[in-house]
Amino acid sequence: MTGRVLGILLIALIFVGFPGACEDATEGLNEKIVTILDDDGQSVNVTMPVETIVSMGSYNSELIYALGGGDRIIGRCSYSNYPAPLMDVAVVAKSSHKPDLEAIVKIKPDLVVADGMLTSDNRKEMEDAGIPVLVYSSLDPKTVVTVVEDLGILLEKEDRANEIISFINQYQSMIDEHVAGLEETDKPLVFFEWSKPYYSMGKGTNFDNLSVAVGGINIVADQKVKYPTVDPEWLVEIDPDVIVRSVSAQTDENLTEIMVRTRNEILSRPELADVTAIKDGRVHTMASFVTYGIGSIIGELYLAKWFHPDLFEDIDPEAVHQELLEKFFGGGPQEMWVYP
Repeated sequence: MTGRVLGILLIALIFVGFPGACEDATEGLNEKIVTILDDDGQSVNVTMPVETIVSMGSYNSELIYALGGGDRIIGRCSYSNYPAPLMDVAVVAKSSHKPDLEAIVKIKPDLVVADGMLTSDNRKEMEDAGIPVLVYSSLDPKTVVTVVEDLGILLEKEDRANEIISFINQYQSMIDEHVAGLEETDKPLVFFEWSKPYYSMGKGTNFDNLSVAVGGINIVADQKVKYPTVDPEWLVEIDPDVIVRSVSAQTDENLTEIMVRTRNEILSRPELADVTAIKDGRVHTMASFVTYGIGSIIGELYLAKWFHPDLFEDIDPEAVHQELLEKFFGGGPQEMWVYP
């Protein structure tokens, strides 16, 4: 067991000699309480079965759906729009940071699953209303398997959870084996741009974890702040070999057009004309679906291919991505999730 299930308590109530008592108390028979340690370090008691869920955080919603629990989501955040059936679910939060607490308490789900943007005050208000809350924010391939196992137990979908974990671990092990012998001099210098020009992610962030896992060097890892905005002159001086830009998939625009436009904008920045990544055309854009959650293993495969094309010559990330969509989402969009 790799998850953080701290305990499972079974409560069996037996009533003897009172014909009406059993009927009135059947709700308490064989009650099961599962205790889970979430990413906030909170021990959360969840009463089984979990039949209704409010999911805040698109990656949590994708995981619940992939596990076969999509029909249990009765409330979502505005960013939880994939897969398509989630669009029919009521929006009860803009994000984990901005939940509609009144609406959530009114529908009183068996469980709320949120991401790390949930504030302690908002969490407390829901818990005070008797709603258990789990917070998950560590969603790269090596940490998401724990979340999958936790949710698999809560949804009583352990077999499905094991399928997802096996899928992720299969490709994670392959990546680990390929990069195990790399010398530091063989690792490309990588600059990751997030949401706006020159805004990046430092040590311990999702992209840093992905880059390190596939044999890359995150050039902002030693910055004093976790999410630095770097000076273009500094970037030119460091001279990265690869530039990767994340593009939000939470948009009504055509995702492929956004990725192409964004890459072209980076390539055309005059201040970066002498950077190796620009001169060599090693600038890539990728949608957020493949950088977090169940899709993060696909993001790792794309990064591995971009960082070490010879080492991963036999790997086709696009084919693996389609396999994931077909196995766990019943097929998927044919649009691109990375470019080029």
